[in-house]
Amino acid sequence: MSFDLAVWHETARVSSAAAAQTYARLCEGDHTGVAGAPEVGAFHRELTAEFPESDGDEASPWASGIGVSDRHVLLATSWSRAGQVVPRVRELADRHGLVCFDPQASVVHLPRAPRGPRPLDLERCARPPVADPDREVLERAVRSLSEDDWYLIVDEGDGRYVQVGLGRTAGVGDDEFAVEHRDGAPDRHERCVVRDRDAVVAAVLGFAAGDASWRAGLRWERLDL
Repeated sequence: MSFDLAVWHETARVSSAAAAQTYARLCEGDHTGVAGAPEVGAFHRELTAEFPESDGDEASPWASGIGVSDRHVLLATSWSRAGQVVPRVRELADRHGLVCFDPQASVVHLPRAPRGPRPLDLERCARPPVADPDREVLERAVRSLSEDDWYLIVDEGDGRYVQVGLGRTAGVGDDEFAVEHRDGAPDRHERCVVRDRDAVVAAVLGFAAGDASWRAGLRWERLDL
């Protein structure tokens, strides 16, 4: 069993759904829509210098051979080494300006260059962070909140973020959500309790879109921190 990743070059921001389609084609040997880029080779060389590909070597982190061309790199990491290797793959992909697609979570990790005009960061309780998540990823993150994966933060930077916590660990009832919004300064930190998961999805997506109306209809109280 392996933890799989794919790395390639994009000239513009790509959604997780579009990246999933590209990944499926690459796995079938179809390079349609993926252009060659020298950064791909540079990424592969740096990665394999740190984690060599060696047949029969138990020290190698790779569960199978690396699929590589001048357009893409397909990686299958042993589960026992994924915690070490996967963050490094994402770091090197970002450094070389390449996208990194995680098919297990159906999430695309974008490098800094093709990110949107208002890039956000998604942090999760039990899952890796996502830079510049799209609407699909954000909605899936809210809908999958559970007792074991109970909070998320959507961070704009400069002290502006929305935080959502579920249940007693967040200080509310079992089926309730604690939604906090900070607008840059400690004296602009508010909280509300929401029962409807759809309303939480709408709030998170509204914040991410920069829609000023997303706060309407929620009963906010100021927090003194």
